[in-house]
Amino acid sequence: MTVDIWTQTFIEDFTDEDIKNFQEIVLKDIRNQLFNEEQKDILFNNLDLWLFSLRVLRRDIELKLSQIKVNTKIKVQELKDSGSSTEEIDRTVIAEQVRKNNTKKFLSHVESKTLYVKLLIDQELEKTDE
Repeated sequence: MTVDIWTQTFIEDFTDEDIKNFQEIVLKDIRNQLFNEEQKDILFNNLDLWLFSLRVLRRDIELKLSQIKVNTKIKVQELKDSGSSTEEIDRTVIAEQVRKNNTKKFLSHVESKTLYVKLLIDQELEKTDE
């Protein structure tokens, strides 16, 4: 059973383990692997923390995309320097492009989820204004 400590706890009181556990729930949600109603409730009860986690995740993905770009250039240069064949260089570039595309696809899911959470927050704010 997952205990919803996040609803009742100030953010500065979270341990690194607490944050890690919450982010794991966020990742499961992005990957459509949340089958546990309790975990869904945790997300919906903690919209600000959910949004924060998505923003952190987005930043990490953007960093990963720049690393892929740099690593591809380095690998290609190393292959050229070692006299590798054009086919081998092409395979490396294609493999890195596939990795980059998969990362961009995941980023798109994160961005979609972020917009969804922002809408939920807006709805909550409208309810409190009534």
